[in-house]
Amino acid sequence: MSGSQFGSQPPGTGAARPLRVCFFFNAQRHQLLHGVSTAVELARTPGFEAHILSPDRGHIDYARRVADALGGAPLHFTLASPHLLARLREANGATLVQKVLSLGLLARDLNRFDAVALPERTTIRLKRFGAPEPRYVHLDHGAGDRAVSFDPRIGDFDMVLMAGEKHRDRLTRDGLIHPGRHAVIGYPKFEAADAIRDLAWRPFSNDRPSVLYNPHFSRLSSWKTFGEPLIRAFAEQDRYNLIVAPHVRLSEGKAGRARWRALVEAYAAYRHIHIDPGGDRCVDMTYTSLADVYLGDVSSQVYEFLRNPRPCVFLDSRSAGGAFDENYAHWRFGPVVRAPDAVIAAIDQARADHPQIRPVQEEGFRRTFAMDGPPASRRAADAIAAYLKSAGPRPPRAGGLEVKIARAACLVIAVAVGWLSHGALDAPPAPAAAFIEEAVISHKTTLMRASMRSRPEGAGLDPAEVRRVTGLHVPAIPKAWRITDVQIYPSDFGPIVQVAAVTDRGETVSIVAMNADTPAGRRPIVKAHGGEGVAFWEAAGQAYGVVGSLPTSRLRRLATELVQVG
Repeated sequence: MSGSQFGSQPPGTGAARPLRVCFFFNAQRHQLLHGVSTAVELARTPGFEAHILSPDRGHIDYARRVADALGGAPLHFTLASPHLLARLREANGATLVQKVLSLGLLARDLNRFDAVALPERTTIRLKRFGAPEPRYVHLDHGAGDRAVSFDPRIGDFDMVLMAGEKHRDRLTRDGLIHPGRHAVIGYPKFEAADAIRDLAWRPFSNDRPSVLYNPHFSRLSSWKTFGEPLIRAFAEQDRYNLIVAPHVRLSEGKAGRARWRALVEAYAAYRHIHIDPGGDRCVDMTYTSLADVYLGDVSSQVYEFLRNPRPCVFLDSRSAGGAFDENYAHWRFGPVVRAPDAVIAAIDQARADHPQIRPVQEEGFRRTFAMDGPPASRRAADAIAAYLKSAGPRPPRAGGLEVKIARAACLVIAVAVGWLSHGALDAPPAPAAAFIEEAVISHKTTLMRASMRSRPEGAGLDPAEVRRVTGLHVPAIPKAWRITDVQIYPSDFGPIVQVAAVTDRGETVSIVAMNADTPAGRRPIVKAHGGEGVAFWEAAGQAYGVVGSLPTSRLRRLATELVQVG
């Protein structure tokens, strides 16, 4: 069963009305498999009505296919795709702007559900701005070790589902989960992926061992250093097949897809090299299931690969950490390589040593995934159902809710349209360009906040608290400057700290801090973007920027001053 319209009943009305839960997919396709099978099970649960909602038609179609492969259920599928979003997809293939804009456009509709379940964290902003009525349920979308998997925003969710004890222990330690409001349920993606992928498909016709290279998209990715040299090395040998299946976000946007198309064409004649720049097989565990050796960096997919323990090799392009660091705990599962020309030998070593390392892999898998008991999707649906029945409807909020929803939606829409009009979506998706775009977006958003009489004040800056909550260091602000606002914004790179200030000359600027990879060092680089200038630099692996409508020389001077005061 499917539907194309939102229901109009608000939560908590009608004695016999089923509890309505929206599984909201507002990001890339790889997140769908972390939620669809749970939606199927909840739709089969008496007293519950499950909806799958996305602004992407391809997501809806894919979710239908997965649900059908799982045996079907009385799910309601809704494509939420206003005309502006459709134009953005067609013109740019962007996801970040669609995500933020979608929240503004869909806030009122999401507010009508009893609960919203989602495998990302940006949408939790709606709990305070736009859709405060539903209970928000966090679905794991991966079970890796990086700190980003333990995002402080998880603490804002009403209910948190986790794959295994590893995540429960760390989230408990960080104070991000609460008694009675979390559950260890296993990994529903296993059931969804097993149902949807083609188990008989193979990329090669020979019988060589196949190596899966799975680079991540983050600043810790091995792709920039290892990528093409590694592929060339495999092209020149005749003992291994190579599958290149990057995280789907490495091929985002028109420019990203063009680069990967060129790479596919360059190696099309090599029958032992298969490059998939972001197709469904990159997300449905096709490659992690059939490969003989895993070659990667920080992707959580290594744990999916270890469902059947096999040799692993890890690539460290930044001397980023090691098995002693919990953020790189998976590097215990095989040798770590720091140069492209050492990869083939490390694979030979990993295969020879695998009997000794296999017990470590098996223990890591057991800590990561709870595999005992009913299927994970059933456990997840039962946990959601039990929580919602015990929690009941959220107490109504006093006065002016519709006005607040409309105001929040209009703000997000206005900001997004402003980005479009300044050509922000045409910026190349290189790390520096991404940092600059995020810096300008946060600066413009704060300028808009300053023009709103109803905006919440946030002029206090406590660097220690910011560091505790976000993990980001904020540079010291010169005493002669006046801080006017302090905000934390979400992004695909994690949190952004944005400090609005007026300099000693009366200039309005923003100081931005985030985890991003740029070509700058401690000497600032100045670029123009979206009608603003950005002077950016890096220190201790973190990127900073000063944003404002100022001459290049002045921005560089201000940035240099901040570098010097630290």
